[in-house]
Amino acid sequence: MAGISASGLGSGLDVNSIISQLMALEQQPLKALATKEAGFQAKISSFGMLKGALASLQTAAKTLTTVGTFTGMSASVSDSTVLTASAGSTAAAGNYNLSVTQLAKFHALRSNTDYAATTDTFTTGTLSISIGSGTPKDITIDATNNTLAGIRQAINDADAGVTAAIINDGTTNRLVLTSTTSGSAGAITVAVTPDPLSPPATHALSGLASASLVPTQTADDAKLTINGIEITRSSNTITDAIEGVTLSLAKGTLATPGTTTLSVAKNTGATAAAIGAFVKAYNDAVTQLKNSSAYDATNKKASTLTGDSTVRSIQSQLNGLVQSSLTGIAGGIGRLSDIGVTVQANGTLAVDNTKLNAALADREKDVGALFTQTTTGNIGIAVRFNAALEAMVGTGGLISSRTDGISASVKDLGKRREALTMRLANIEKRYRTQFTALDSLISGMNKTSQFLTQQLANLPGASSNR
Repeated sequence: MAGISASGLGSGLDVNSIISQLMALEQQPLKALATKEAGFQAKISSFGMLKGALASLQTAAKTLTTVGTFTGMSASVSDSTVLTASAGSTAAAGNYNLSVTQLAKFHALRSNTDYAATTDTFTTGTLSISIGSGTPKDITIDATNNTLAGIRQAINDADAGVTAAIINDGTTNRLVLTSTTSGSAGAITVAVTPDPLSPPATHALSGLASASLVPTQTADDAKLTINGIEITRSSNTITDAIEGVTLSLAKGTLATPGTTTLSVAKNTGATAAAIGAFVKAYNDAVTQLKNSSAYDATNKKASTLTGDSTVRSIQSQLNGLVQSSLTGIAGGIGRLSDIGVTVQANGTLAVDNTKLNAALADREKDVGALFTQTTTGNIGIAVRFNAALEAMVGTGGLISSRTDGISASVKDLGKRREALTMRLANIEKRYRTQFTALDSLISGMNKTSQFLTQQLANLPGASSNR
């Protein structure tokens, strides 16, 4: 009687291989869950990129909701070595001839006594420092600070409107006081009140009074003419000569005046750049929407978000926004196309810069209102975009709601995976128990077969029948 044989343990049955193959079949649902989760994660990633593109578009739209984007002014000068200029939104367009004959200077005084060392001592008392017509600042000089270095430090610590320094000219030390305010308003006055009980010292504190100090730089005001009108200011930065314009003087003397022309005009370049940034952001968003939802008919392959209702809704809203119109805007404009921004066949925007610049330069056309107007029922295009995009990408918005739903599905898949994994573990355990029992049964049957074969072989006449 032939025995039951197979490679393996005991019975020869390859239990591990059999169980492995059976479990591979049992795990098919788990693989299906993994594939489904990968699809969900891909959608979350695609919505993340889409949200980033729409957020960038919202940032660009917000810039265009600001009135200042359309009312900005620019200032240019013919000779920037004489002065530089900047203009704010309150400036009026115009041209100016300027001639700078004097720059404002910081008043500076130095001591006129020879001080051998910074440790030289002074009699005690009080220094009273005044700047322009301001209130004097009293600085006490006593035994703790009555050296040249100590007086310098005491003045600097007092915040009296001057800075003090010690300069060695190669022969002696000089105490130098420099006003922190330019022009005549920063003129320095130093008064000294001696201490009658002062101990003897190398130098008298009175040597630091104004009468004993030597000017090293006069407290000059800035002087210039603007279209022939004389202007005097304490500072080289002048903000109140031409409304909305800041002038920063750099060069000019009475002997050699610094002359230049100033032109103040509407800053259409900045406005055009803001509109261009909006167009680019819009096109980036449209492209992202298309790429994430397109269907490849040639290869019959769908994109991650092909057919997604949220994507279709966003595409429809954006298309409606760029096609929207307003009424009653000065200059007869009411649509983006009126200023050179048109929708192309592929859904993106194109800018006719010649037409845009002409519209921005035309005082009759209120391009700003086209974007910024907040009149109920006639809201500006940028304001509409900002509101719509907030509903898309803001907290609790369209995209967040969609991704929250997908994330909930991923979480549910995780729970199903855990349950299925536990079930598979029990199935494998059952298989292993069953096949181990089968292995034992077959092993026992093999042993019985071998025993019977041996017994039959020993029966009388068994050898003659062979």
